[in-house]
Amino acid sequence: MLMLSRNIGKAVIIGGNIRVTVAQVNGCQVRLGIEAPRGVIVDREEIHARRVAEGTTEKEPVFSIDDHVRMAADARRYRWLRDEALSTGSGFTPAVYDRAGGIGTVRVGEDLDQRIDSAIRHLTKQQVTQDTQEQKP
Repeated sequence: MLMLSRNIGKAVIIGGNIRVTVAQVNGCQVRLGIEAPRGVIVDREEIHARRVAEGTTEKEPVFSIDDHVRMAADARRYRWLRDEALSTGSGFTPAVYDRAGGIGTVRVGEDLDQRIDSAIRHLTKQQVTQDTQEQKP
């Protein structure tokens, strides 16, 4: 167990994102202020013990790497739509409104994601080809 001494107003940082501050001291009683991310449950020891006894504690961590990867991919697609596809000025993007797929086929869900990913790969290959050609003397 780590033992620390802190004055009123001083804090301890746990894990880089949880701050415990000494707010007040009255004799043997210490009042603490705790700042933690939204998904972190902060309980007094007796409340935690009761939750464990009742089986109401969280079994899985709040953070899911799969969700994080999906969010990163969605963010990449959004940035591409915002920066590249919507700057064509056509009013419709090749990824969202596919004329080749039929007359005005609207793409949604996974089909839209796959179409955007394909367009990103295609444009990336074009940029690499152009850069390679420009570098040749």
